Amino acid sequence: MNKIKLSKWWFKRLVILGLLVPGVILVTFEVKYWQRVYPGLAIAGTDVGGLTKKEAEVKLKKKTDSLKTLILGWGVNQWPLPLELIGLKYDLENSVGPAWDIGRRGKWIENLRQKFEAGKNGMRFDLKYEWDSEKVAAAIATVAAQIDLPAKEPEITLDKLSGQVLVTSGENGYWVNREALEKKLDKAVKTVSNNRIDVPIVRLLPKLTSDEISIVKDRGQKLVGKKLVLAAPEVGQNWEINDEQLLTWLEGRDGIWRKDKIAAWVEQLAHAVDKPAQDASFRFVEPGRVEEFKPAKDGFRVKQPEMINKITESLWRLEQSGQTNDLTVEAEIIKPGTETAQVNDLGINELIGMGESWFSGSITNRIFNLRKAAEMLNGVLVAPGETFSFNERVGEVSADTGYKQAYIIKEGKTILGDGGGVCQVSTTLFRAVLNAGLPIEERVAHAYRVRYYEEKYQVGFDATVFQPSPDFKFKNDTPGHVLIQTEFSERDKHLVFKLYGTSDGRLVNLSKSRVWEVVAPPPDLYIDDATLPAGTVKQTEHAAWGAKVAFDWKVTRGEEVLQERTFYSNYRSWQAVYLRGTKTN
Repeated sequence: MNKIKLSKWWFKRLVILGLLVPGVILVTFEVKYWQRVYPGLAIAGTDVGGLTKKEAEVKLKKKTDSLKTLILGWGVNQWPLPLELIGLKYDLENSVGPAWDIGRRGKWIENLRQKFEAGKNGMRFDLKYEWDSEKVAAAIATVAAQIDLPAKEPEITLDKLSGQVLVTSGENGYWVNREALEKKLDKAVKTVSNNRIDVPIVRLLPKLTSDEISIVKDRGQKLVGKKLVLAAPEVGQNWEINDEQLLTWLEGRDGIWRKDKIAAWVEQLAHAVDKPAQDASFRFVEPGRVEEFKPAKDGFRVKQPEMINKITESLWRLEQSGQTNDLTVEAEIIKPGTETAQVNDLGINELIGMGESWFSGSITNRIFNLRKAAEMLNGVLVAPGETFSFNERVGEVSADTGYKQAYIIKEGKTILGDGGGVCQVSTTLFRAVLNAGLPIEERVAHAYRVRYYEEKYQVGFDATVFQPSPDFKFKNDTPGHVLIQTEFSERDKHLVFKLYGTSDGRLVNLSKSRVWEVVAPPPDLYIDDATLPAGTVKQTEHAAWGAKVAFDWKVTRGEEVLQERTFYSNYRSWQAVYLRGTKTN
């Protein structure tokens, strides 16, 4: 019994001792390293265990002070890089911080693990620093300028006279990998290393062997006289890639194509084709007139990766079989965020008709009058069932309303009159109404053929106006309002009318003009003009043959015929007209 009690007594004391000894060791360890870095920690290869923060900073400063210059080398060449040249500053206080935090910032079990790990395996930290990035880049550029040897790509060209493909071999080269060199500098600074830094070099090996030249010549010869054609319906334009361009896309090695060059070409194509979507906007300025209107328009973006692959596949076919095929530019449709129907409740949803004309060679006053009359109609709303009158909407055309004098046809003569050129506005609107298929209630042709109206257009598609008559009138027989929009470009000498509304599915068929009973023009006419310097002669009208003209217009909706009409014009022959300057001062 006494032996059992004695054993228990010793067991209790051993347990207490087993717990007490580690505790004493741990307390002793913590007392020893109170306000000191725990053992096993190093910064930039320098042991800072057991040091206070200040002692660690002093020790590190001695090391960093010893590093004044980095040595960059390539082969037998060396370039010293003074650290002051790149504005290097070490941050010793913050460099010590991470080592100091080991065993102190976490929970007690994590702190214990960190201290054990540091004591067993050690922990390494880099120095923190700042430098002037621009100065570093400049220093690297200075070294690179003395090393870089640009490579020369092989050139594949076509001798047009002989039809033979010519190939130059190119030259090899090399250049300094600036990014890799900066990383090496960073490592050297962080570790305070004074070892020579070998400049990393990228070698460029484009030079072709004689066998490779023969192969690429044979490939290139298959492309002579060939071409690729790409069509972009979105912009109504085609691009032709001729044999000379195709040759530049040949890869000198491996029998492949230069996708980098094809990609660069496709990127340029995208710049010409890409167009952002346009959100609709609509704002009234007064009842019956819109101040701002932008219809919603889809945008489009070239699918560049798909186009690169598409062109490359066509090139393979062209090389292997000699087959050429036209390609369509693949574009992604981008929908607007706001549709036209969302910004108004008038039924103005889409373009229903467009007309255009050109006025190349017009005098300044005529251009002014064109713009003014077009602006008077821009934004006009025509209600359902309403008959639009050109003369009523434009109003009085005179000097009192701001119009200038330009040459007009009146009573069979060409004379100066207020508002010369306004008839081109009514003519352009007439064309838009024809294309929209709206009922035309009044239209009168000009007495003479006017060259402006036949520029890029058929003869007979004109409508003259004069206050109070003749007039140009049409009726809106659609279920929604019709909005008139005008676009005027003095640079391009181009006038456009666009009619927006609700499409009810009507289709318009316009025939070509029929011309008969053609009459030769009279002799040229010269008119004195006091606004032109004496001796100046300026042609304002070109000779036009007289003729009778007609065209047919038919508007249908399904099986229903909405409009069917033949428009007739009886033009008198017209002489060339010249302005002869009489101004003497």
